[in-house]
Amino acid sequence: MPPSQISNAVLLEKINNVLKEVGDMAGDIKCNANDFAKFANEYAGAHVKVVERADNAHSRIDELNKRVDALDAAMKKLTDSIHPLIYTNKVLTWLAIGFGGSVIALIWAILTHAVEIVAP
Repeated sequence: MPPSQISNAVLLEKINNVLKEVGDMAGDIKCNANDFAKFANEYAGAHVKVVERADNAHSRIDELNKRVDALDAAMKKLTDSIHPLIYTNKVLTWLAIGFGGSVIALIWAILTHAVEIVAP
């Protein structure tokens, strides 16, 4: 049918259909707006939690860095106190080698009868 022959009832029905679809779209948009507002509130709350957790993590990292620094200082003190002990250990090792060598030489001399042990 050409446009001039469309009746008012058909036009009214089409307008009502369009209005109904527009109303449905308005409801969908309102629902989407509510969902977005809910999402924005949840995101803001989650963001606050993430910021708090990040701050806690940074605080913990700072504590661990302080502990590592304290352990490094203790390790340096131990290292510095071990150096004299190393020197003493070397001296005692050489004395033990000398004494042990003398005992072995004495035993060898006894076994080869180069030395005799006489009881008084």
